[in-house]
Amino acid sequence: MSKKSYVGLDIGESGIRAVEVKRKSGGPKLTRAASVELSPGVIVDGQIIDTSALVAALKKLWKTGRFSSRKVVFAVIDNGVMIRQMELPWMEDKHFSKSLRYQVEDDLPVDAASVELDYHRLGTIEQDDSTGQSTSVNRILLVAADRESIVAEARAIRKAGLEPVAVDAPAFALIRAACRGEVPTDGDVHAVVDVGAQQMTLVIHQDGQPLFVRTVSSIGGSIATKAVGDSLRTDVERAEALKISTGLNGPAPIVTPVVESAIFGAAAPASVSHDPLASATIEALGPWAAAVVGEIRNSLEYFQASAGETPIRDMTIVGRTVLLDGLQERIATEIGLPIQTMDPSIGLSKTKKIAKKSAPDSRLTVAVGLAMREAA
Repeated sequence: MSKKSYVGLDIGESGIRAVEVKRKSGGPKLTRAASVELSPGVIVDGQIIDTSALVAALKKLWKTGRFSSRKVVFAVIDNGVMIRQMELPWMEDKHFSKSLRYQVEDDLPVDAASVELDYHRLGTIEQDDSTGQSTSVNRILLVAADRESIVAEARAIRKAGLEPVAVDAPAFALIRAACRGEVPTDGDVHAVVDVGAQQMTLVIHQDGQPLFVRTVSSIGGSIATKAVGDSLRTDVERAEALKISTGLNGPAPIVTPVVESAIFGAAAPASVSHDPLASATIEALGPWAAAVVGEIRNSLEYFQASAGETPIRDMTIVGRTVLLDGLQERIATEIGLPIQTMDPSIGLSKTKKIAKKSAPDSRLTVAVGLAMREAA
């Protein structure tokens, strides 16, 4: 692990998070962490709309967190990166990298000239070609990140007086966090699901290596808030408050006991009061929750059908949205895997100050994984 200190910076539509990890005796230690909320409209659909507001928030974040370094590893903002499994003709790495853009340009949903490309090799497999002859192909995870989004994000970071040193995909940061910065060797396959403000990212990994990555747009927590707002015809702030206070199951009903009848000597049935606003909120959230669970199930089934015999051992869920009352239970009941949430510090030792002042916040997970990228 490098002795240099870098800060992992995760910029999302609802807020920005930063974490600093340093090498200490006994292993890496989480030394500083902070988060700042963003007002609606600063970032929309993965695009920075109000650069001045983002720069101000970044300056506030550094002032709040008192980070010792201004060198940052940042993640591509939601909707700015696409990761797709592909099988391409086998070549040696040096030739494969040079020819990658030409091999995939017809398969991308965007202009290949508008994205930065990278790949992670999953392995080499044998397949029969159109003539029935056996041929070798490279199975890869292709990473395509919108160039304009990266440039805009880096520009805002620099305007805040910070120095971007590397950019990473949130999915890979999730794997790094799940593995606690170490490379496991037990051969078990694990799934990690991050439900953000706008999108959901599902990653399946084995021994720290990605096997499958899927990102589903327009299914995050802000979509649930919009569903409540549209159904109840209320503003975003009120809809968010109703979503959080009600959850998927709603508050316990208020039961008012009726005084025992003095005439018949029997207790009359208690009256139960239901909040119509809570009922309407639950009804609005139902289709969204079903969509979240359905997308998780479809992704897991697709992986199992195409990846072979090794079963998925468990699934870790992260992100503020998964804290919505009732969602974890809904996922656990319908998916059928052991479900766990991730400690925001991913099990790293923490300074006394961090341990005392930092409340658990699973939104920090990606930022921790980013900090581990350069700290590892």
